Amino acid sequence: MTSRFTVVAGILGAVTSAATAGVYVDFSARIMPSYGRMANATGIAKMQSINRSIENGPFMLAFCGAGLAGGYFVFRALRGERALSDVLLGAGGAAYLAGLLLTMVYNVPLNNRLAAVDPHAASSVGLWRDYLQHWTAANTVRAGLSVVAVGLLVGGLLAGARDRAQPSAGVGASYGERVSTHVHR
Repeated sequence: MTSRFTVVAGILGAVTSAATAGVYVDFSARIMPSYGRMANATGIAKMQSINRSIENGPFMLAFCGAGLAGGYFVFRALRGERALSDVLLGAGGAAYLAGLLLTMVYNVPLNNRLAAVDPHAASSVGLWRDYLQHWTAANTVRAGLSVVAVGLLVGGLLAGARDRAQPSAGVGASYGERVSTHVHR
């Protein structure tokens, strides 16, 4: 059975995952291509500035909030919750956490390397061109994982709502038993 806490965590997880996905999509579709068309020194300086300012309250709330919700749902699924809603919520949490892991092991180190360069140095151009390609590709994967997370979290919430609306089917009833119960009413 899905608790009220799980529903609230699911809603907050879906909303914060969607907000994060929006940021990622904006970077891959609009911001990074724009920076790539600028003079190298200008693009580097702008990205360095964004990387310094992105760790602000609203972004970190969405970024970390979705991660906390994701961890909670993965824990529930690993603990043995087997209702369809729990499986979908767990999968959504895992998708978001995969993007979070990608951020930590790939995007952040690239950001740190970029932060260490002088935008006006000739030696920075190659790093910048590689950064644009590799960071944006990984960011696009993060966007996709966040979008998948939103879909799975919303699906889990809807499955949980359906389960709560059909209490006579039984808490542990399989999907087939619930369908059968619903059809015979």
